[in-house]
Amino acid sequence: MHDEIFADLAGLDLGEAVAEIGAGYGTTTHWLLARGHRVCAIDIDPAAVAHLKTAFRHFVEAGLLKVIHAPAEALSLGDGECDSAVSVAALHHIRHVEQALREMERVAKRLVAIYDWTPESAGYTNPHSPRELEAKMQTALATAQRLGYQAVRRRLWYRLLKKKQ
Repeated sequence: MHDEIFADLAGLDLGEAVAEIGAGYGTTTHWLLARGHRVCAIDIDPAAVAHLKTAFRHFVEAGLLKVIHAPAEALSLGDGECDSAVSVAALHHIRHVEQALREMERVAKRLVAIYDWTPESAGYTNPHSPRELEAKMQTALATAQRLGYQAVRRRLWYRLLKKKQ
């Protein structure tokens, strides 16, 4: 499923510097770096942060990757520090969706693109229950609509997109 999401993401103009929120163990980090982006990979999990620093050590040393331990609701980046903010398969883990979306908007100059799993993906792309994913998706969609995001739903994932310029 990441291939479908990455194909969609490839159609967006992310700019040079990308804040990746909920980086986890680096699937999206790797994809972004392979396309020549400078990445600020952010995750709340200390084990994921340690893994990213080790697995992508050469990118960190080259100044192409900054790895940050922080929650999505309080990103330790400056206003407009990155061209875009991207989150793939992490939104269902975030407690305060509106606060996280506002933070992503704050750090991104150009656009915010968020991808997450639909209830139909439960047990296929992730270990979560359909009920859990449905509740989180409905909260995210309602919040995103209120904040002016465009929503697109596919069978196993959905995208929230807000272009700032």
